[in-house]
Amino acid sequence: MQVARLILVVLCLIGASLQVSAFTEDMPLVSASKQKIKEMSQLLKKEPKNVQAYVTRAAARMELGDLYGAIKDYSAAEELSPEDKTSILIGRGNAFLEIGAYKEALKDFDAVLEKASSPEAQYGRAAAKYFLDDLFGAMRDLDEVVTEKPEHSKALFNRAIVKMDLNQLEGAVSDLKAFLAYHPDHKDAQNALASANDQLGRRFARR
Repeated sequence: MQVARLILVVLCLIGASLQVSAFTEDMPLVSASKQKIKEMSQLLKKEPKNVQAYVTRAAARMELGDLYGAIKDYSAAEELSPEDKTSILIGRGNAFLEIGAYKEALKDFDAVLEKASSPEAQYGRAAAKYFLDDLFGAMRDLDEVVTEKPEHSKALFNRAIVKMDLNQLEGAVSDLKAFLAYHPDHKDAQNALASANDQLGRRFARR
């Protein structure tokens, strides 16, 4: 279902660390991100092993759409960090998702989830699995995200799309209605719900 896949792309990429298009259209934020990169670059010349400086610069690069630069900085931070690498791996995993490096993203999210529960990593892993055609694996991860965080509206939407791909139309309708309770004016969700209801209607008409 190509339309559903396109919708999922949009929804997967609107998380806080993936709002590239939104940030690049806001000139004050673009300016702030560029300034942050400049500041962190200067700091790293003085303190080349400053993990937080790499992470901060990576996040700013993500905001500007410099995904490969962000991955490079996250990787440097991972190598230097002696402590918890959760936020670093999630950040890099999200960058991998956006460039279409789904296997690499999966590795980063797996590494996080091997040590602790993380709805953010589980949501990212669901996206990676989806694009690697592991629909049932994506469904399991999204189920866990929604169980832990019922208000996670993006997980509800994306689970509906996976259910549509799996022809689980009743479940898709239920999730889309739940999503629209949070975002009643969301056009993609409205269109997806109309499509799911239309398919259900045609299914019942054939019986």
